[in-house]
Amino acid sequence: MIPRRLASSVELLRSNAPYRRYAAARLSSTLGTTVAPLGLAFAVIAGGGGAGALSCVLLAELLAFLAVTPVAGVLADRLPRKRIIIAAQVANACLQTVAAVLVATGTATVAALAGLGVIAGATAACFQPAMKSVLASLVAPEALVEANALIQIGSNLVAIGGPALAGLVIAVGGAHWVLAWDAFTYAVAAVVFRTLRLPPIDRARRRRFWTDLTEGWTAFTSRRWLWVLTMLSMITSACWAALTVLGPIYTVQYLDGAISWGLINSSIGLGLITGSVTALLARPARVGVVVCAAAIPEGLLLVSLAAGAPLPVIAAAAGATGAAGTIQLVTWTSFLQRTIPDVQLSRILATTAALGTLLTPVSYALAGPLSELAGVRPVLWGCAALALSGAAVAACVRDVRHATPGSGPASATSPCPVPLD
Repeated sequence: MIPRRLASSVELLRSNAPYRRYAAARLSSTLGTTVAPLGLAFAVIAGGGGAGALSCVLLAELLAFLAVTPVAGVLADRLPRKRIIIAAQVANACLQTVAAVLVATGTATVAALAGLGVIAGATAACFQPAMKSVLASLVAPEALVEANALIQIGSNLVAIGGPALAGLVIAVGGAHWVLAWDAFTYAVAAVVFRTLRLPPIDRARRRRFWTDLTEGWTAFTSRRWLWVLTMLSMITSACWAALTVLGPIYTVQYLDGAISWGLINSSIGLGLITGSVTALLARPARVGVVVCAAAIPEGLLLVSLAAGAPLPVIAAAAGATGAAGTIQLVTWTSFLQRTIPDVQLSRILATTAALGTLLTPVSYALAGPLSELAGVRPVLWGCAALALSGAAVAACVRDVRHATPGSGPASATSPCPVPLD
């Protein structure tokens, strides 16, 4: 079984030229976006800002992403997705070029970087649903898992080595070189996406924008498994955001500080690689069960921290969390691409992305103050309880447990809940 799946993955890369171009463009973009946050952080610091200033910049980008994502989903179902993708990549290349110039000349202010972040958040919101929807038209439905897993393997490999190299570049030459590199990778990705030939897609007749927006929301809410699992993602994403804020503080108070936090993050990186390879080889039948189970390692990581477990135990939980997260990402994305009708796919992907991250800015804002009032460990206990209870509640929903490719309420062949014209 495993040799056959490896062979099919190799065959996908060998025989499907459009997919190779798509994967190359995705990889080029990832080479920049993986290191860009580090460059942005040190650009803010170089401009005299601190943690509060960096939070403002990141929050501005995230709020713009949340605001634009529902609109972007409608546009990607109404307009040629390839044009949206290229426009977003070109816009990001220009934005990062401007940021690099401002940092290099010493004129980058927090307000300017936050303003660029707002535009970057909007372009990311336009890019994501269009980019994920396009993949479903490039490969056969049964090959979507391999296609997503191969891309995730490349992204995870870049995520392991990229930040360390970026840190060296910043130390030697300055943060503007990392931002300039990000701009270059966006430009390369736009060129590669431009060479991509997509099969023609029948579009529904042009209607009012609000009609398409409400139709997408109806398509989302009419699938119980979809909105239940999206709510679970909202909870786990908020808990993860709290962990990213409190993790460094915890290691300073209870472990060896940066060394321990680095080891935990390295374990997560190793788990990401393990999970992406596992996702390539595995074919779980119960997608809803996989999504629910993927929340358990995150909950256990939070428990291990809250309980003051030894560092090796925490690192093991971190590795399991990274692996489970990648398996969940590949399985869930492939399932949606295979299950949702193409004329609704971008709107569904946009809705799940927006709702899945809706509580993240709230978590960023509350995690620090709550830890100062109640302590780091009680907040981590609370997050662990939310993640584990959320997974348990979601798993109790029958439609979630029976969500499988090609059968049940999630089937693409089931009657569509709204008119598609």
